[in-house]
Amino acid sequence: MSSELPIAPELSAGDAFFAEVFDPVNRADPYGLYTKMRDSAPLLDAGNHLWFTFNHDLAQRLLRSRSVSSNEQRGTFFQENVIFDEKFQRYAETEPLMLFMDPPDHTRLRRLVASAFTPRTVERLTPRIQELTDGLLAEVGMGEVFDLVEALARPLPVAVICELLGVPRADEPIFMQWSDTMAKAIDPGALRSEEDEHQIELAQTELGIYTEDLLKRRRADPGDDLLSALIAVREGQDRLSEAELVNLVILLLIAGHETTVNLIGNGAVALMRHTDQFERWQAESSPTDTSFDKNAVDELLRYDTPVQMGMRVLLEPWDLGPSYDNVTIPAGDQVLTLLGAANRDPAVFDEPNQLDLSRDNAAANLSFGGGIHHCLGMALARTEGQIALGSLVRRFDQLELVEEPTIRNRFVLRGFEKILLATS
Repeated sequence: MSSELPIAPELSAGDAFFAEVFDPVNRADPYGLYTKMRDSAPLLDAGNHLWFTFNHDLAQRLLRSRSVSSNEQRGTFFQENVIFDEKFQRYAETEPLMLFMDPPDHTRLRRLVASAFTPRTVERLTPRIQELTDGLLAEVGMGEVFDLVEALARPLPVAVICELLGVPRADEPIFMQWSDTMAKAIDPGALRSEEDEHQIELAQTELGIYTEDLLKRRRADPGDDLLSALIAVREGQDRLSEAELVNLVILLLIAGHETTVNLIGNGAVALMRHTDQFERWQAESSPTDTSFDKNAVDELLRYDTPVQMGMRVLLEPWDLGPSYDNVTIPAGDQVLTLLGAANRDPAVFDEPNQLDLSRDNAAANLSFGGGIHHCLGMALARTEGQIALGSLVRRFDQLELVEEPTIRNRFVLRGFEKILLATS
C-alpha cells in the first residue's frame, strides 16, 4: 500500500460523501461511487465520530470482532447527537431486537432461538417453498408482461414467513404491509419523513398486538410451526419471555422478508442485464439437477447486495495495523461498513464488476454479515433465492426487461419497486 494515509482528507467532514450516496444516480447504481471511494482510500473519517469502510478486509475484521457493539446507543455519535425527547424515551423503554443486542444477552437469546430454528426447519420447508413458487409463477402466462416484484419477489418470502409462524394465508397481505413499513426504520433518518416515523410506530404496535394474540392461540393449541417451537424451547429454567417472542417475530418479518424480496428482485435484474449468464444458468441446471443454483445465488448476492451496510460501535480502540499506516479508530466511534463495496473488492474477487455465476469464491461475499451477528436465517434466504430464481430461469425460455426497473428510495436495504418483464 502507498505511504499515504488511507483516509480521504477532502471528505473528512463526510458531507460530500453523504451527498453522493443520496444522489439519485448513485442510488440507482452505487457501485461506481464505491469503486471511486475504495480506490481513493478504503477508510473514510466522516467526522463526528463516524467512519466508513469500503473494502473486504476491514469489513470482515469489523464484523468478526468481539470488541464491538451492534447497539448504536453505546456510540459517541449517538450520545452527542440524539435528542432525548419523549419519542426517544418510548423507544428506549422497548425491548431491543436481537439484532442490536450484545453479549451476554445476545448470546443467551440467540442460543435459545437457534435450538428451534435449525437446518431441519429449512429442510422441512423446502418442498413447500417450491410449491409456493410454482403456484405464483403459474399465474404468469407465456407472452405476458408482468411485474416480478408483485408476482414473485414480494409474496413468496412473506408466504414462507407466515408458513413458518403458522399465520393464516388470509393474513399475509397485512404482514406484507407491516414489513414494507417497518423496513424503512433500517435506513438513515434523513430518508424518513414524520409520516414515515408515525407509520413505522403504528405498524410495530399492530404487529405486536397481532403476535401477542397469536402466542395465546399457540400456547393453547401448539402446532408444527416455528412459533410453537420457540414457545416450547427452554434451556434449564431459561425460556423466551413474551416480549422476546414478539420481538423475534418483528425481526423475522423485517430481516426475513425485505432482504429476500431484494435478493430475488436484484438477482433477476442482474440476469436480465447479463443475458449470457441467464442462458448459462439455463444450460447448467434442470428440475432434477439444481446443483448450479447455490453458486449462482451466491454470486448474485455478491454482485448486487440486498443489505448494503452494517454498523458497529467500537468498545475499545481499533488499531488497523501497518497495512493501514497504523491508523487507530477511538473507542466509542461508530464504523459503518459498506457491504456492497466489500463484495466488489478486486483484492478478493477477480473482475468484481462482472457477473460470473460460476465464480469459484462467490461464497466469500459478506451479504449476510459475519461474526456473532451473522444472519440466523441465511440458509432459509439462500434456499428461497435458489428456488425462486432457479424456477424463473427454468420456466421461461426468454425473459427481458420492458423498461428500466424502478429503484426504491432506500439505502441500507437495496431493491426495486417495480420490475416489468416480458415472457416468451
